[in-house]
Amino acid sequence: MTNFDPTLLNGTLIHYYATCPREAWLYSRKIHADQYDENILMGKALAEIKEEQLHNFPFSNLKFDKIGKERGHYLVTEYKKSMSNPEGAKMQLLFYMWQLKTSLKLKVINGKVISGRTVIFVEGNEENMKRIEELMVEVSEFLSQVTPPPFVENKFCKGCGYRDYCL
Repeated sequence: MTNFDPTLLNGTLIHYYATCPREAWLYSRKIHADQYDENILMGKALAEIKEEQLHNFPFSNLKFDKIGKERGHYLVTEYKKSMSNPEGAKMQLLFYMWQLKTSLKLKVINGKVISGRTVIFVEGNEENMKRIEELMVEVSEFLSQVTPPPFVENKFCKGCGYRDYCL
């Protein structure tokens, strides 16, 4: 077992881990998905459009879509092309919120994930902050494995840009 540097954790790794741990492991090793996969190309095109319309807010090694103040507290917004994995999107957003809350010593921070007409609100409460802290430890320990986990098919495999590494 090698040690994965937890400072290298980012929102994408958290989202990938919640979707497919193998995908997160491959991504953490800078093994790139098929760049000509139609889902990857669609994501890139949407990111370009989004960059023109949104204030991409970089903070440390984070890159989330929008932050603002609403009713006296901070609100982080993340936009997704689809809500195929709402749990992964929520964990990614919680990761951003945790980073901001702990780094900037914020008292209250909340977030929302938006995909089309679907909106998921995420509270920055103590329970959610504890949950993301535990997930960050779990992901760091998992990414310290020398070899990737075995392939386990899930509902996301069909549209995954990493499928050539698994099938």
